[in-house]
Amino acid sequence: MVDVKVEVRGIRELNSAFKAVDAGLSRELKAAFWGIANAVVGKIQQRMPHDHGDAAGSVKPRATAKGAGIAFGGTKAPYMPWLDFGGSVGRGHVPGQAWSGAIKRDWLGVPSGEGRYVYPAISEERGATAAAVDEAIAKVAKHAGFETTGSGD
Repeated sequence: MVDVKVEVRGIRELNSAFKAVDAGLSRELKAAFWGIANAVVGKIQQRMPHDHGDAAGSVKPRATAKGAGIAFGGTKAPYMPWLDFGGSVGRGHVPGQAWSGAIKRDWLGVPSGEGRYVYPAISEERGATAAAVDEAIAKVAKHAGFETTGSGD
């Protein structure tokens, strides 16, 4: 499986500096990160078929003042990993034994193992996500009274 993530370095230190100025800034940063993750969730849900129960609805944004993530599956749609990544489930499935179940979903078109919906959408949104993080940090910094300049200034 491919590990796909967008990493912004220095967020922890920035958050600590914001807390020193105003504790409310952490809440603003968390809200901004949640909004960014929610936008990516929307892209994931657009990619997904909507005839598979609660799978699309199980994709949810998560955020803290230090970053954001995306959760999916869980008790609402425990089959979501199977839907996204493929494999076999159902009668005759033996845990740990690949392709032993009666219901099979192949990996066709997904040779890298990155899945069909979640990781491809995250990868496609990487540039927009980075730009949105920059914008959110600049907005919170400005609200805190910091002057912001363009990169390299």
